[in-house]
Amino acid sequence: MPGRTQIAATDIAEALLDITGTALMNRDFDTFAPSFQLPHVMVTIRDVITMETSDDLRRAFDRMCDYFVAIGVTDLVRQIVAAEYKTPTRIQSTHVADLLHNGKRLTDPYPVYSVLEKIDGQWKITSSEYAVEPMSGPALALACGDAKKRKPSSDGNT
Repeated sequence: MPGRTQIAATDIAEALLDITGTALMNRDFDTFAPSFQLPHVMVTIRDVITMETSDDLRRAFDRMCDYFVAIGVTDLVRQIVAAEYKTPTRIQSTHVADLLHNGKRLTDPYPVYSVLEKIDGQWKITSSEYAVEPMSGPALALACGDAKKRKPSSDGNT
């Protein structure tokens, strides 16, 4: 791309981690949600989770926030291991997440692989893979967002 400057893939990945991490710690779904493209697929050892709607994403977000409160998370530290452009509008990124309470590790850190895509001029997370134990808090929280687990509404619509 002669004459054009491309933002470093790590800068884009870090910006999305900063936005979503701050939103999780502040339980701010309105800031969190725009960082994700729907439908969104998250994979864990336990499940393939498809979030089709904002409500699906919200269930997983709320459960993750509840989990953070339950175990006493005061700091969510996520560090980029690698981020690389695959196309001008697609980045593959890996980071490691660490949950801390006043600087003390609460759980084993876990890696997350994500695909980031530039959609309508905005970078969004389009899919993620979490290397977490099947019955861990993060795995169970994410599973709550699966469209297959959505409860039907009283009018019969989901």
